[in-house]
Amino acid sequence: MKKMIKIELERAFSGTGLKLSLIIGMIITIEHYIRNVIPMAVAPLQFYEYNNATSLPLSVFNCWIGGGVNFENELFVRIIPLLAAIPYAITYCSDIRTGIVKNYYIRTKKIHYLFSKYLAVFLTGGTAVTVPLLINFLATAAVLPSIVWPIGSFPINANGMWSSIFYSNPYLYIIMYFCLQFICGGLLATLALIISSWINNIFMALLSPYIICEFLNAITRLAKTAWGKGLAPYRMFSICQVAPNHAVCYILFMIVILCMGVLFYFVKGVHDETF
Repeated sequence: MKKMIKIELERAFSGTGLKLSLIIGMIITIEHYIRNVIPMAVAPLQFYEYNNATSLPLSVFNCWIGGGVNFENELFVRIIPLLAAIPYAITYCSDIRTGIVKNYYIRTKKIHYLFSKYLAVFLTGGTAVTVPLLINFLATAAVLPSIVWPIGSFPINANGMWSSIFYSNPYLYIIMYFCLQFICGGLLATLALIISSWINNIFMALLSPYIICEFLNAITRLAKTAWGKGLAPYRMFSICQVAPNHAVCYILFMIVILCMGVLFYFVKGVHDETF
């Protein structure tokens, strides 16, 4: 098992797919940094008014790409399903096509290969969607102060998930959301892996997480409850919480994809006749 995991992780993290996904993500976050952060770093007091309790100097927490509503943040959130799937999610399908999987099954148990593939896909998917955001945040924190006031221009209101943590320990809030983003990105990548085990079209398998997320974005607009609307992926992947997120939405998201992985990837994969 350990040897199989090592092989899959080496394939995943040294492949061109992860590099391509990181390049796409970094282009967006770097463009945001150049266009939005650098000009603000030159004059961080430009919006501050003396004796005005509702104004505050510019802060890393509302200037980085995930800190508010901006074009780059909206674009990044929308393509997260693609960024997660590009690195390694469709290699199961290509392994079957090329016959590599037969060599693995001769040397190890099916479940060992399937689990190693699943773990590698999950880790690369999470890495692809968090590393560009993390670099943008750290670069912004290097040039702007870490200021949080109970009032001001922060989009996270009292109803937002973990809002009390944000206003008491904002860096802990950011770390927690990065972990959540990593898990969501990894699970999205496994969704493409699951679908690639059922269809032979690699391109469709790659696009499937994006198509599913956009479909959910559309139909959740019809929901009558706050948590129903909160199931929209574009809201769940948005760290700034312009509309409050709900923990139950993330729990449902994780449970559904994990159950799909067990039923439609592991069970099917173990019982499939590859030879």
